Amino acid sequence: MLDTTLEKLGLRDEEIKMFLFLLEHGGLTAGELAKKTGLPRPSLYGFARKLEDVGLIVESLKNGVKTFIPVSQEAIQSIFDDRIKDLERDKIKIKMMFTELNAQAIQVAPKFQLFEGAEGVKHVLRDMLLYRDIETKAYWPIKATIGLLGEEFFRKLNAERIKRHIYTRGIWPQSQRVDLKTHTYMGVGDGFFREIRIAPEDIHFSMGYWIYESKVAFVSSKKESFGFIIESREFVEMLSSQFEVIWNVSKTLDPEPDHTNEFLKTIN
Repeated sequence: MLDTTLEKLGLRDEEIKMFLFLLEHGGLTAGELAKKTGLPRPSLYGFARKLEDVGLIVESLKNGVKTFIPVSQEAIQSIFDDRIKDLERDKIKIKMMFTELNAQAIQVAPKFQLFEGAEGVKHVLRDMLLYRDIETKAYWPIKATIGLLGEEFFRKLNAERIKRHIYTRGIWPQSQRVDLKTHTYMGVGDGFFREIRIAPEDIHFSMGYWIYESKVAFVSSKKESFGFIIESREFVEMLSSQFEVIWNVSKTLDPEPDHTNEFLKTIN
């Protein structure tokens, strides 16, 4: 585990090996290190320079011979504390940069990503899980999409969505309605962070979209099997208006808590 942590300081395998050996055995000369670690002696000086630059070892002369000594636990802790502070400062800078961009209302070209096949469609839907504590809208032919991606995928997707407190209002067409008694992961209510309505009978659709933040994720039918993501606030506003019109004329799907709450118990 420690070697993985040291990689975050930009160290290579040989440098990590040298440092860990010194940490375990104390100060050693280049000759002793070469003999006991198997690392080539000419290369040891290059490894030592990198470890010194990072601050993990110091050089000392013992009887006129150069010795490499690991620094104290407190010094190592200080190195990581400084890295954490640097990352926090960079995080603040990034946040300020985007705040300034939004304040200036700089126009950004819409972004488009296309994915093909069932695995590509799964990637499209997982993009939503990059967010937390957001509200989304789904215009969704759920039965067809489950047929395309499988029940296990939707179990995991809904579990992760719930963990991230991603609230969803969804519209299903009449022909795409699924039974909550058997598809318990599609439950509705506060625990599921979801409300579902059933569209009027004369509204049919085989392609669905999911609106979240500044993005819209589209998923095709099983026959065509592709999906794409468009990042555009104007596009989000347009589809959201359409969604609200259909939402207002759709009927609420009744919850089945006696069945669906069993799914909630499986979420850690």
